[in-house]
Amino acid sequence: MKIRVESKIDIPRALAKIDNDAFWTEAATEWWRLISPYTPMRTGALWESVSIRPKEIEYEQPYAARMYNNKFNFRKDKHPRATNKWDAAARPAQEAKLISALQRYIDSGRIKLND
Repeated sequence: MKIRVESKIDIPRALAKIDNDAFWTEAATEWWRLISPYTPMRTGALWESVSIRPKEIEYEQPYAARMYNNKFNFRKDKHPRATNKWDAAARPAQEAKLISALQRYIDSGRIKLND
């Protein structure tokens, strides 16, 4: 017995609704939250001075690139996992959490895939 199933879902249209500034700003905000424990912190200026835009987290302190690119002996009293290249260090432990958070965002209905 053969069964034929046809899909009337416009996949490119649905994906285009997900690929928007609101979704990617949510993704960047969530990623910033998840990588925060890996971000070096002494006074909090580096961690607090960020601009979040779609697909982008910008640390605004003049010394941010130096902290990111060089291996220093970071203090661990405020952020015990603090390290350089904090996004890469966080990825193994936090990537699945990011994916789950973005799936919840989609499932919440804030993106209308059926319109």
